[in-house]
Amino acid sequence: MFVMYSINDITEYTVLLIRKFAQRFGLTDRQAANYIERYGAMGLLRTHYDIMHTLSFEDNIESLTTYCHRKGGTLV
Repeated sequence: MFVMYSINDITEYTVLLIRKFAQRFGLTDRQAANYIERYGAMGLLRTHYDIMHTLSFEDNIESLTTYCHRKGGTLV
């Protein structure tokens, strides 16, 4: 079954996840978004939103952190 998600739902979730990522690492929202984008994790979120939005924010922050670290990011 193919499910379409509204752009508003995806945007709201992405903004909230970035905000929580920023809080976890003591960054501004802009710094967190730039970091996530720089290491390609924004694409991960776009591709796997259908799964990620069903998981906890903590699980997703860990996933983004691990992904970015594998791509050269320094936050752990």
